Amino acid sequence: MSKTLIEQIEEAVTKDDFEPLAAQLNVEINKRQGVETIRAELLEAAEGLAEKGVTTSSELDPDAGDPDASNEPAPEKPKYQGRMLKHIKNGRTFPWTAALAKSRHMKEV
Repeated sequence: MSKTLIEQIEEAVTKDDFEPLAAQLNVEINKRQGVETIRAELLEAAEGLAEKGVTTSSELDPDAGDPDASNEPAPEKPKYQGRMLKHIKNGRTFPWTAALAKSRHMKEV
């Protein structure tokens, strides 16, 4: 059985743990605030929903528990099409810059 929103908020440890919960509750969090302050704001919003009868994230948003429900692939980042330099010793490639091109360990590919 899924945990209630209040249980999820109470179990969250870091500010990053609060982000998905805040998105579900439509609450904007400020990461400059402390963890306990953010927790208090989210608990207040969750308790307001609990009074209306919404206690789990699945009741709030049916697709929230299933990240593959959208079936949209992540957009691919276009690859760099310009000049490239390769490091002779370790084989890594970098976009061409004048400063890197002057280095004796770099060759153009």
